[in-house]
Amino acid sequence: MKSKMFGLIFCLVVFLSFSPLQGAETKYPAKEINYIIPFNPGGEVDIEFRIMQPFLEKSFGVRFVPDYKPAAGGALAWGYVMAAKPDGHIISGFSSPHIITQPLTMKDVTFQTMDFTYLTMIENTPLTLCVKKGFPAKTLKEFIEYAKANKVTLGAVGKFSGNHLAAVQFMKMAGIKLTYIPYDGTGTLKPAVMGGHVDAVLSTSTAAVDMKPMEVTALAVGTEKRMKQLPDVPTFAESGFKFYPRIDRGIIAPKGLPKEVFEKLDKKLFEIVGSKDFQAKMIEGGFVPNPMNSAQITRYMSEQMAAIKKLIEEEGLLQLKK
Repeated sequence: MKSKMFGLIFCLVVFLSFSPLQGAETKYPAKEINYIIPFNPGGEVDIEFRIMQPFLEKSFGVRFVPDYKPAAGGALAWGYVMAAKPDGHIISGFSSPHIITQPLTMKDVTFQTMDFTYLTMIENTPLTLCVKKGFPAKTLKEFIEYAKANKVTLGAVGKFSGNHLAAVQFMKMAGIKLTYIPYDGTGTLKPAVMGGHVDAVLSTSTAAVDMKPMEVTALAVGTEKRMKQLPDVPTFAESGFKFYPRIDRGIIAPKGLPKEVFEKLDKKLFEIVGSKDFQAKMIEGGFVPNPMNSAQITRYMSEQMAAIKKLIEEEGLLQLKK
């Protein structure tokens, strides 16, 4: 009896020792990956994802499915990501300084800036001041003079976003008061100025490139030198304003990713955003490639938090919190 029992135990041990369930690493990805897009279709995070999608799917071997969650300048989506299961099957695009300014200026935001795993930085887009077809001003100087004597509406993406902060800075520097109108994303901002519903927009360089055929005039761009994609558009600096606003974009995931999942995402995403083929497509679309791996972007975001908090305090945006 004892020998039979011993035999059964021995067989069970041997079976388990060779079972794929014992000591096997969890395959990642085990299914399609949801890519959260925090703005409306047609915005920069969406365009960026569409360019990156074939690279992602080839590298990871699964489908990447866009999941749009536009609201509150991205805050709704990022709150969702923060609370998601950290298994690597939900990742998200993010925009900065939006993800920094919102916890500092919005009462109902559910996340803090460093509540995420920052995986990679992809690119940035300088902000551009554009005016609708038929607007009286044709230069930045004329725009400022006109705004001092007339009511002018200015559209941009989000409330308490990087675009909003840049608008406040610009008004202060130029000594003008514009009526700020927030939009959910570039996908809704572009039709607003193309249709003449707002006088001007503080949009991204990608939007300025897209809207040029629609006779939306770019008056100034926030770069140190003129952009190759917008060679006829002066910089703000050419008119005497040391003003270089831009929006950074990258990819985040919930905190607490398993080590092997994090390492795979970090390695593969950095390979993609650093590749010449991918960067060429981004440049063609009006983006400025700025690849960073997880360690680099985490350090960068920490540094940006301190700088932007100081700027928000100086501009009085903390007083707007509600």
